[in-house]
Amino acid sequence: MKKLLLTAVILLASLFVMPSAHAEELYSGPMTGFMMSPMNARITLKPNETYNGSFYIVNPEQNTIPVTYYLKVQGFYRDEENNAIFEDVEGRSQIVNWIALKSPETNTLAPGEISKVYYTITIPNNPPAGGQYAAITAISAPIKDTIMITETVAMNFTIFTEIDGKTERSSEITELKLPFFLSEGNIIASSKVKNTGNVHGTATYTLKITPLFSNTPVYSNESEPDKKLVLPDRTMKQETTWENTPTVGIFNVTYRVEFEGGDVEEITRLVIKCPIWLIIVVTLGLAGFIFVIVKTIKSKKSKKKNPQPAAGDSN
Repeated sequence: MKKLLLTAVILLASLFVMPSAHAEELYSGPMTGFMMSPMNARITLKPNETYNGSFYIVNPEQNTIPVTYYLKVQGFYRDEENNAIFEDVEGRSQIVNWIALKSPETNTLAPGEISKVYYTITIPNNPPAGGQYAAITAISAPIKDTIMITETVAMNFTIFTEIDGKTERSSEITELKLPFFLSEGNIIASSKVKNTGNVHGTATYTLKITPLFSNTPVYSNESEPDKKLVLPDRTMKQETTWENTPTVGIFNVTYRVEFEGGDVEEITRLVIKCPIWLIIVVTLGLAGFIFVIVKTIKSKKSKKKNPQPAAGDSN
């Protein structure tokens, strides 16, 4: 039964990982750390409400030594590159004071052992409406591996909380870019979205590319668009790429950015891709062709002005 639960938790961990947040990824180095599942919670709460939650911390069976960890609660936000930054944010980290850990703040797990961490969120009588963000961070005690390298592993259970009240969903798309000419590489559309509301929201990025004389897409992510969660008062930078863009082509490119309950902007542009060497070859070929044409025309004009005397003519 214990092995079944361990397997289920590890499978859940692989499902709940948020790969865009560097500090939330499962540790992939030597097996001297631990795993966490799930890795986040999204909750809507009301004033005076109490929420009880939990998550698992696992010392995988592959480990050969016990792991000791300690817990702490801290605020967090995401920067433009979608990296999770774990520090308090004015007005958005008040929830740190509303979270109480109901499990020991320090614990040691033997290989294959699972610990369930319990926490409680108690919302005060008059909280600010909108988003509140915190992380319960589990940090391992320093471990020395077989070659005596000391390692410390940290993982974060992130909490996205929407406090019931007057919710304002608004945004500003501050940047929307498409290239016009490329000599190499892939077609990349880029944008920046600022969340000007008071609660987190999802930005959706759609890229559609068709050849110049066709309406049939050669690339589209409309069925599975890129999505990023943007916290209040934060700007998110995003790049959407057509991988393996052909070496040569002229394309109609449409890039659309939409924020949940906020702005929608779209840009369409003709994008040309042609390597420099091909431009040089075509230019030289064209120049040679023009040179031959001009020389031929001049030769014909010269012959008309100075006709050759017919055979047998004499002065």
